[in-house]
Amino acid sequence: MYGKIFDSMYDGTLAGHWQAIVTFQQMIVLADADGIVDMTTDAIARRTSIPIEIIEEGIKVLGAPDPYSRTPGQEGRRIELIDAHRPWGWHIVNHEKYKHLKDSSEVRAQNRERQQRFRDKNRVTDSNASSRDVTQGHTKSRHTDTDTRTTLPPSGAFLRFWTSWPRGERKHSRGKCWEHWMRKDFDLQADAIMAHVESLKGSDGWKRGFVPAPLVHLNQRRWEGADVGSAAAAEKRMVM
Repeated sequence: MYGKIFDSMYDGTLAGHWQAIVTFQQMIVLADADGIVDMTTDAIARRTSIPIEIIEEGIKVLGAPDPYSRTPGQEGRRIELIDAHRPWGWHIVNHEKYKHLKDSSEVRAQNRERQQRFRDKNRVTDSNASSRDVTQGHTKSRHTDTDTRTTLPPSGAFLRFWTSWPRGERKHSRGKCWEHWMRKDFDLQADAIMAHVESLKGSDGWKRGFVPAPLVHLNQRRWEGADVGSAAAAEKRMVM
């Protein structure tokens, strides 16, 4: 099995709980595609050759509430029991989020590849145009913009952000939004951004039509420090 392990695991509130870190690493590797580890502690210990007392201590920490966790869902717990009637078999709470989260090097590599594909495409187009000009006996002055940021197709993360906003007069400046999104590498923060947007959509202000423009939302980075679990807090930030 293969699982992504991010270095934020070592810098967060698990720091100092080495048993929990070791256990969490093994559970990420052993989990299925849905983040389920349907094994007993004894089975995990046998499979990983890690003493069972370390696994048990790690699970105790991972299953406990953590008010300082980066993701407040499930009271900050990293794992939860699959079934309440049995004391084994766990679901990794944020498995889906981290499964699709891309690290910065992956995002930059994809952006470089996307840029190169468009440069190659434009190069072919320019070459064909030059051939036609020579054949027709005249030349045309052309402007070639080597900065392809505004012509690159939007990423999936940006499209999810953009389509979440209601139609109407506020839904404008898509090109500027995409250029700003790409320049700031917001694909890396897409989950936090979308969590905040979903919180806003459930607020009374949003329902009454007090919707911030997408470009304003990005420029002001309104999701930073926002309490996505509180619609009232989200609404207060929205009308500021």
